[in-house]
Amino acid sequence: MFRIMSRIVLASLIFSVCSAVFAATPTPATRFDAYGRTGAFLLQRDAGTPQTLYGADWATKPQPPASTFKVLLALIALDTGALRSADEVVKWDGTPYPDNPEWQRDMALREAMRTSSEHYFRVLAKRIGRERLAEWVARVGYGNGRVGPDAPMVWHDGVLTVTTQQQLAFIDRLRRSALPFSAQTIATVKTAMYDGNTGGRRIYGKTGTHSPDKAAPGVGWWIGWVEGGNTQSTAFALGVELKTIDGRAKRIALGKRLLRDAGVLPAK
Repeated sequence: MFRIMSRIVLASLIFSVCSAVFAATPTPATRFDAYGRTGAFLLQRDAGTPQTLYGADWATKPQPPASTFKVLLALIALDTGALRSADEVVKWDGTPYPDNPEWQRDMALREAMRTSSEHYFRVLAKRIGRERLAEWVARVGYGNGRVGPDAPMVWHDGVLTVTTQQQLAFIDRLRRSALPFSAQTIATVKTAMYDGNTGGRRIYGKTGTHSPDKAAPGVGWWIGWVEGGNTQSTAFALGVELKTIDGRAKRIALGKRLLRDAGVLPAK
């Protein structure tokens, strides 16, 4: 009888410990709940199939690409010669950006990608022109394939849309160098997207924010991939619905927590 009771107590203790560990393990749902937003988080490991870790329904909703489109814009600009090289400095025209004073300077591609400069990329869009933008969007098969009439507003005007699933597909093609651009162009844009090293794993990413208004919520993006560190290269796409602006740094922090939970980034 004593042995039976001991086994029951031991089994109960093991069950309690396992339950506590399981309950304490973060899930994408708890991460999004803590962040106070709804949205979607998708992964695609090298040679694997896309995984929707959170927000299957939201991941199919068309959204403005916002500044994530600047990745494609840079690829087009370099391949067409609208931008001579990553080192070409685009002059600031004096337009004030009180909320983003970091845009109020002359800059080249790396800084423009890091700061997500609206001025810099609007210049590139004007140089490319609406018709060539439309041709390249169709050629790449980006989003819904529709381009609005004003080239510098293409990523915000609501005509061109993209789902989280499409974001993942696009950024994974870039990771694999499987887009219809020259090898030099792809390598240059990848370098501009480099966002640091965590535990020997290199992160490449681009954010995008489309502000909410009275008619509809906005959207916040972080897309990119992780490579190196003796692990599979993995593309990711994070999208969050915005009823109020969240801030790029906070969104990236959420994305990194989700990537750690999935084993893509090392635990702290």
